[in-house]
Amino acid sequence: MCCKMGKYFYKLLIFVIALSTLNSCLWNDDDDIEYSEDANFVSLKFAANDSIPGLENAVFSLEYDDLLLDSVIVNLDSLPYNTRIDSVFPTFAFKSTSACYLIMTDTLGTGLDTVPLTGKDTIDFTRVKYVLNFPSLSTANPKKYNIKVNVHTIEGELYLWNQLTPSVYSHSGDVQKAVFFNNKFLFFASSGLKNYLYSSPDGEIWSNESIVGMPTFAQLRHLVSFKDKLMLAHDDGLIYSSDDGINWSGANPNVAAGNSVITILFELEDNLWAVYKQDASNKYYFATSSDGVNWQLKEEIPANFPIVDFASLSFKSRTNKPKAIVLGGYSKSGEILSSVWNVQKDISNKYVWVNFMDGKKSFEALSGAQLINYDNKLLMFGGQGINGRVIEDGYRESIDEGLSWRKTDSIYNVIKDIDKDVIYQARSNQSVVLDDANHFIYLFGGRSQGTSGVTTYSDVWRGKLNKMWF
Repeated sequence: MCCKMGKYFYKLLIFVIALSTLNSCLWNDDDDIEYSEDANFVSLKFAANDSIPGLENAVFSLEYDDLLLDSVIVNLDSLPYNTRIDSVFPTFAFKSTSACYLIMTDTLGTGLDTVPLTGKDTIDFTRVKYVLNFPSLSTANPKKYNIKVNVHTIEGELYLWNQLTPSVYSHSGDVQKAVFFNNKFLFFASSGLKNYLYSSPDGEIWSNESIVGMPTFAQLRHLVSFKDKLMLAHDDGLIYSSDDGINWSGANPNVAAGNSVITILFELEDNLWAVYKQDASNKYYFATSSDGVNWQLKEEIPANFPIVDFASLSFKSRTNKPKAIVLGGYSKSGEILSSVWNVQKDISNKYVWVNFMDGKKSFEALSGAQLINYDNKLLMFGGQGINGRVIEDGYRESIDEGLSWRKTDSIYNVIKDIDKDVIYQARSNQSVVLDDANHFIYLFGGRSQGTSGVTTYSDVWRGKLNKMWF
């Protein structure tokens, strides 16, 4: 073995001498390069290649490898899944150089090839082992650097799902809401005359809780978390709250006489937003509260603004500005809506509402959807259309904060537990809970309406975008 390596290195030296008339193997004519006995690595870049998108985005650095017990030239942020590295135009830079070579496995995979770098090379980096650089001072020693090009081995845009439990309960109760509150999941269900509550630390193991004080026929779907309390508005005009999800009490909201709360919308900038009705005029108004008790009436809601069965979400824009979205639902006249309402402050610090779908026909009328902010996109889950039937392909995403929507990729975003061979059934009115810290999406329950009637689900699913693991 040593003899073979000695012959190999002897051949390499002869090759170096034969090419000694070359001033440099680098193709970088920068005047800033210092030609000396210093053969240390400076940089490696990949040129853009029209047939291999994103190749030029690889960022290489010199890192210590615990397995090799040596430094390695490597891109710590892997190139996207399936990126080809078999046709790469590389640019190496060293402190100084007179000649440099890539040592590669041969095409048969049984030996090594020595490839001199000329600056016009197209290299198959699946075969590259290391680079050997000889400094401009011929008496100085060459430098050897191992090379590793990382490419993701799994598709980053693929969502992976698993079913945590097929059923939390089997009794009646198709009005539902799940939240993560006080470090556990709470899954509320109502059959109208009876309310139920289940709790879980992980979404898999569930315990039945005895709920107290929550009104019958509660608007569970619009239950919100606000300042360490769970809150919901009810038809009796009271706002109910709980600090543990189990014990509930109702209180008359402090608001101008002759007004009654209809529904709670969302929390935005430490204020709770709701819709109130002026009983005498039958008009509806926005209202805000900093404590959930004392309310200030605002402007009248638009004619086609939803008051029930909508999806709402507050979040921060890419420019870090607080805003909220209210999507779909039913108006005060009972019309199912295709609106996507956006609210945020204008340059005068006033909240302004805009319907992103005004004049557009690209978004169908629906109710019972849910929204989350994930991977710099808004994701919409579920929904039912005008006829009450579930929208079979009811998954949408928005990359521009709700301004436009498109169907999600049916290849990458299929909700299926591969291990159990179970496919998530299309539905509406499910709860979607986002674990921001770990980037998990949880789906709870829901219902669907078919020719045989209403089907209620109480299953729990958990999913995550592959690239969120990286």
